[in-house]
Amino acid sequence: MPRLTRQYLDLSKPLPAFTFTVDIKEAGARLDLLLRGHYPWHSRTFYRAKVERGEVRVNGRTAKPSAKVREGDVVEIELPRDPAVPDREDGGDLVVLYEDEQLVAIDKPSGMAVHPVGRTRHGTLINKLHARYRRDDPERDVVPRLAHRLDRDTSGIVLAVKDRETDAAVMDMFMERRVAKTYFALVTGLPGADEGYIDAPLGPDPDGDTGMHQAVRADGLPARTRWFVRRRFARHAWLELDLLTGRTHQLRVHLAHIGHPIVCDHLYGDVRPVLRSAGRVGIEPALDEAVLTRLGLHAHHLRLEHPTTGEPLAITSPIPTDLELALEALA
Repeated sequence: MPRLTRQYLDLSKPLPAFTFTVDIKEAGARLDLLLRGHYPWHSRTFYRAKVERGEVRVNGRTAKPSAKVREGDVVEIELPRDPAVPDREDGGDLVVLYEDEQLVAIDKPSGMAVHPVGRTRHGTLINKLHARYRRDDPERDVVPRLAHRLDRDTSGIVLAVKDRETDAAVMDMFMERRVAKTYFALVTGLPGADEGYIDAPLGPDPDGDTGMHQAVRADGLPARTRWFVRRRFARHAWLELDLLTGRTHQLRVHLAHIGHPIVCDHLYGDVRPVLRSAGRVGIEPALDEAVLTRLGLHAHHLRLEHPTTGEPLAITSPIPTDLELALEALA
């Protein structure tokens, strides 16, 4: 449903149900198998029982587990209340980098998902933004929408919009590549040059561990990245990255493609932590310690024209303390 017309649930409160619309690839599937595919953290038996108890509806009506769904069917499954989920999310811990009447930029920490997905249904960035802005009074209600996304393990700037008109304008800016994004990354190995350009199309990886897994492939979508070496260490390098296109996992795949994967990348590199011994000779194994355990990628800078005033807008997220300490240790 178009973003300008759709109705948004208040994500500051626990969701009573999951809802999804059957697409053309899913048409003809059994209802219980489809539920298992969408929400794989429970078994087919679990979903069959929920269907039989009337806790799953297709287009507002109960159905049988063996019912075959059609394209466009709306499937809703009731959720039991998780006692660990608060009655209302907490948006008080958000770090705001920039805010006006139309926009708000948040400094997202590594480890926070930007929106509910899979088992993660609360505590995400959009949940917290709704807690900060949503109100029961229609005159005071503000519905924040994410202008773009970051991976859960990537830290840095996420821009959100506060009204539908701004949402449309900013969405056009991103689609037309009128938003400049700069990242920092700690990578494995030392590049042979001080700067470079990666032009490698990306598409779904048929052998990937997840549906989001991407790979360089000739029939993929255009993807381009420019990189610059800012610091060199014994076995690692600190790179500045200009994201010239915005494909899923682009920086992670591109850097792995040129032989310098981002550290602590469980999908495209080596998930093992960065150890202090990587930057210092003579440390005994028993005295060694991890200096970084999360993905070494940070969304540092965002530049665009303000959608209302037309004035240049530049937003910067400082390098997080954990990355700073890792760089100090490697030096």
